[in-house]
Amino acid sequence: MKKKQWQFILAGTGGQGLILAGAVLAKAAISEAKKVIQTSSYGAQSRGGFSQAEVIISDGEIYFMKCDKPNFILALSQAAYDKYKDNVTSECIILYDHDTVISNKRMNDKGYSFNQRAIELGNSKVINSVALGAILKLCPILENESVIRKLKEELPEKVVPLNLEAFEVGYREVTP
Repeated sequence: MKKKQWQFILAGTGGQGLILAGAVLAKAAISEAKKVIQTSSYGAQSRGGFSQAEVIISDGEIYFMKCDKPNFILALSQAAYDKYKDNVTSECIILYDHDTVISNKRMNDKGYSFNQRAIELGNSKVINSVALGAILKLCPILENESVIRKLKEELPEKVVPLNLEAFEVGYREVTP
């Protein structure tokens, strides 16, 4: 039986918490005894510049440390969407913020109001937790409880309740 591998790219602008979201995904996968590689990069200016995290999660060995054939891209900015839209297979899911991104309407493009929903929850900084919920809804590679446990461990205690609510909103509202 062939082992399944998922390659995730979470891309947007600095300040959206994508590096943290990638780390949470990676640590949740490790807690489920999966093989993981996680990398991140961001522009010289931390807020407002391009930012991305790459996470590879596999049941088997990982032989290449970059996302060369992503299965899933989260694009929270037009620059992020434009960077990847023409360089992925038609099977790759691109989940984008439809309030800030104009999609090419690829077969597997899915839009959602990430930033607007985070603002409605009371803090735009929970956009990454909304995204994590949405990612798990579309790619059930990990158990929700694993990600929730890692969110609780990685975040300051005072912001955990709102981030857990944001995670649940993303999971509940994004449709496959």
